[in-house]
Amino acid sequence: MVRRKSGSVTGLGVAAATVAAAMVLALVAVTGGAVATGAAPAQGTSTSRLITTSHGTAVTSRFFGMHAPLLGTTFPAASVGAFDLTTNNVYWPNLETAPGVFDFARLDAMVAQAHGNAAKPLLVLGVTPSFHGAPGSVEPISGASLPDMDAWKAYVRAVVTQYTDTIEYQIWPEPNVTNNFTGTPQQMADLVAAASDIIREVAPHATVVAPAMVMRLKSERTFMAKFFAAKVNGRPIGDYVDAVGVDPYPLEKGTPEDSLRLVDQARAILAKDRVSLPVWNLEINYFVPVGGVTTASPPSDRLASSYVIRTFVLNAAANVKRVYWLGWLQYFNLGISMVRADGVTPAAPAAAYARVQGWLLGQRARGCRYDRVSRLYSCQFVKAGRTSWVYWVNSGAAKVRVPAGVHHVQTMYGVKSATRPGARLRITNAPVWAYR
Repeated sequence: MVRRKSGSVTGLGVAAATVAAAMVLALVAVTGGAVATGAAPAQGTSTSRLITTSHGTAVTSRFFGMHAPLLGTTFPAASVGAFDLTTNNVYWPNLETAPGVFDFARLDAMVAQAHGNAAKPLLVLGVTPSFHGAPGSVEPISGASLPDMDAWKAYVRAVVTQYTDTIEYQIWPEPNVTNNFTGTPQQMADLVAAASDIIREVAPHATVVAPAMVMRLKSERTFMAKFFAAKVNGRPIGDYVDAVGVDPYPLEKGTPEDSLRLVDQARAILAKDRVSLPVWNLEINYFVPVGGVTTASPPSDRLASSYVIRTFVLNAAANVKRVYWLGWLQYFNLGISMVRADGVTPAAPAAAYARVQGWLLGQRARGCRYDRVSRLYSCQFVKAGRTSWVYWVNSGAAKVRVPAGVHHVQTMYGVKSATRPGARLRITNAPVWAYR
């Protein structure tokens, strides 16, 4: 979770995550306008353009991630393939309670429950305990302080010895936010390299994820660029990790399509340093105010559900390998909630989360296109040689001709109907799935 004063996204961090867990307990075209073809038109002969790679993710259950503060006691009423433990109060200070004293009981319960439901947990290894600040640190030591390197190594070794490759390891939460890390990009690279060496020694098959990078502000993207330009022991920092983590929150009024542009910016940063690692979307939500202290204005259930489906469709098309929704909780500055006030009962967006799983599981993404005349988004998927499509517009309505081979349509509410190739479908901001 992002923790910062200026430019904050969620304002949820080590301390605030505790509060969150406690709270949880408690084509624009009118009718008669432009008609887009369903299939991707020949290059240079249409007003549409490809907005993602044409070879995207092969979608498995792991693609569908979630933050769930009650994990370990209450499993979400959803099918979840991976958990990000950012909101679960299992940072370094929660695990090493005094110098050299470790308590893994709560984390053990979370890992056991996740595994019992065929899900993989991702542990965030930072932040700094008050008793492990680097020599010369100014008191009081905060979670954002640079840690003592020997203490850091001992902690990482203790955790990896406990869990080996049964969990995945993210090195630090959002170090490009000053409330999360006060050191330099090179100092963060040094911490990553040290942790990676230990993880690969003790658990060579474990996945090491680079620190999550927020993409919302230019200063954050600058930090990311400097981090991935860093070297440790003569090796690029990208050599030390298996995946790159991004938190592509758009601005408060931003859309899933705006978030996709931030993912593209992250990839451009990585390309400059020849980093070609898998990209994971570690946190995503919408309508999040800047500053971390303002209450979000939630959208309608219809728009919230639309955003959930569009997020997973676009990320799959963009070849993002994991998407962790934030989260199975309600929190004051998150615009879209998967659950109601009790933190357990599913809300409308949770149904959308299940719906998009039904559409995408087992599919291979083949790209998304945008038509500048009709303003239609069309995303293609292939499974066992059969092609299906997901369509939507941001506002208004558009018409699309049903592609060859398609005989059924399902709305984001699960309503199914028959169709035929060449028929005209009316598309709105509620995504539909057209399939054989």
